Amino acid sequence: MSQARKLINELAAGRYDARLRGIRKACAVQLSDDERVVVEIADGSFGIAPEGASEDCQLSCSLDDFLRIFRGEQNLITAIMQGRVGVRGDLGVAQMFQSVFSPGDQQTPGTTR
Repeated sequence: MSQARKLINELAAGRYDARLRGIRKACAVQLSDDERVVVEIADGSFGIAPEGASEDCQLSCSLDDFLRIFRGEQNLITAIMQGRVGVRGDLGVAQMFQSVFSPGDQQTPGTTR
């Protein structure tokens, strides 16, 4: 497992958003020419998608930019608008992933807003 994949897996572990129950979407994160990780939403939970999984959108950025977004230090949509992150495919899916990138929005299964 690559270092980036391992780090993303650790960051996504246990994250849950009740607003995304019933949703199954995947977003590829292209960190370099040879570093690509597919993160998925599966019924409100987040994690690394299995190898070969298809994606609904793709984000392209440096590992540093991705980590800033994932830690909630940079807003995903703002980073896209600034040209720091490229997006291909369904922008709506990229927006769904904003909740995995927003530590303040995390919930535990069974809680609702």
